[in-house]
Amino acid sequence: MQSYQKLKVMAAMSFSVFIGMAAMKRPVNEKFKNLQVLPINITEDSLDNIMSGFVDQLGVNCNYCHVLDKKADSIIYDVDDKPEKQIARNMMRMTMDINKKYFQFNETVTAEEVQAVTCFTCHKGTPIPVKQTEVKK
Repeated sequence: MQSYQKLKVMAAMSFSVFIGMAAMKRPVNEKFKNLQVLPINITEDSLDNIMSGFVDQLGVNCNYCHVLDKKADSIIYDVDDKPEKQIARNMMRMTMDINKKYFQFNETVTAEEVQAVTCFTCHKGTPIPVKQTEVKK
């Protein structure tokens, strides 16, 4: 049980670092197309770290949300053909809103730094959260 709590804390801390890095002001990166939630000026390392966080926290791989070009055996990242990609965007907006509304402590400690709520909060390593039927006391 204690290691599970450590994993949750590590996941939350990692995700907060990734989001914080993504929010830093950098020159606009023309390489990335169709970014709608993440900042357009995100660095490649920051984007990779955030996507790796999704892989870990949801237990999925890249083609869960992104289109796989079977002929070229590569992923097409800027296409929006899969509903999972829009769901992921909405979930990112939701967690950012929750963190900002409930965990924006002051001007020096921002919700992006705290990241009290992450994907792992509900998903716990699965693409679709398991419905909690019983509340433990």
